Amino acid sequence: MLIMSRRSIKIPPKEVSSDTSTEVEKYDDVLNSLDSIQVKRKSMASSSGTSGNSVKPTTVVMAVVIVAIAATLLLSFGSLPSTQNTESEVKLTDGFDFQIELLNSSQVMLSDFLGEPIILDFFATWCQPCATQIVELQKLQVKHPNVHIISVSIESDDTISVLEGYSLDHGMDWIVGRDVTAKGASRYQITSIPTMAFFNSQGIRKYIDHPPGITSESVMSSWIRAD
Repeated sequence: MLIMSRRSIKIPPKEVSSDTSTEVEKYDDVLNSLDSIQVKRKSMASSSGTSGNSVKPTTVVMAVVIVAIAATLLLSFGSLPSTQNTESEVKLTDGFDFQIELLNSSQVMLSDFLGEPIILDFFATWCQPCATQIVELQKLQVKHPNVHIISVSIESDDTISVLEGYSLDHGMDWIVGRDVTAKGASRYQITSIPTMAFFNSQGIRKYIDHPPGITSESVMSSWIRAD
């Protein structure tokens, strides 16, 4: 696995979820509910002739603990980015499609390859582990010729001419292109390469390697067989 540090990699920051304010409002509701409970207890105490200050200390402590736990849970879940996927299965068309420039300079969308399973490989030509990953992809292609293998460079310096030479030198006899808009790297939250993802023929993402690294042919074959 290679952690990307080159300045030429331009990965847009993750989108901040708009749900955070909603969760904070829920937290405020919890506080208001506890305040309401305290007022009612004092009112009941007054009507029964006892002091409103007779609330047991243990009750106050429990209320504080409940507020702390509620605040932690609500704010923690609310702070997750809206693009973060916690499900193992999502649709390619649900915000994970992006534009790819192929070696013939044509522009396509990843979804254009639906109908057959897709192995998606994010790489860069300067990345040595990515070259090792290519060997595993070559093995996979022999065993599963019906699968679309799509290698997409996220390096801005990997021009079409650079990719042409690289794919020829490394025997990449499959679809090769570049993430020309950088939206693929952003939507898949790519922070290191190689990163592999698998979509079935219906466009359902079954697997994605997080954390990324070298994915063996046997692992990728298991993805395909399990579908």
